[in-house]
Amino acid sequence: MRNKYLKQTDGRETVPFETTEKAWFWYCLCRQLGFEKGHRQSGQMARPCETSDIFISLKRLLCQGVLRRAHLLVLQIYGDRQEPPHINFGASERVCRLWQDAIAALDVLLREKGIVAGLFLIGGYVR
Repeated sequence: MRNKYLKQTDGRETVPFETTEKAWFWYCLCRQLGFEKGHRQSGQMARPCETSDIFISLKRLLCQGVLRRAHLLVLQIYGDRQEPPHINFGASERVCRLWQDAIAALDVLLREKGIVAGLFLIGGYVR
């Protein structure tokens, strides 16, 4: 379900993120830079969400018990680094699994809201 409450004030057409990882990195960068409504400060591309939309989706997964504190810690550390963990670059298998599980859970919500491109179908994605 798309965020029907988001209003575009600058008239630009919104462009969904290609992947959930890219959406997460955008959220972390906006947070680091102090942008509350990231779609207005996103440069040449207007995004179909505000940073709060991603935060609320993450909080929802946490409240439902889908994600744990360990997932959030990994998302924060690697989101601030702007790169996913990789076993060949010093990350443990556990950290890589936590990242993958968190991104996969977030992916479903962000695709439903139209924040990430692609349609979610039973058994996989259509891009």
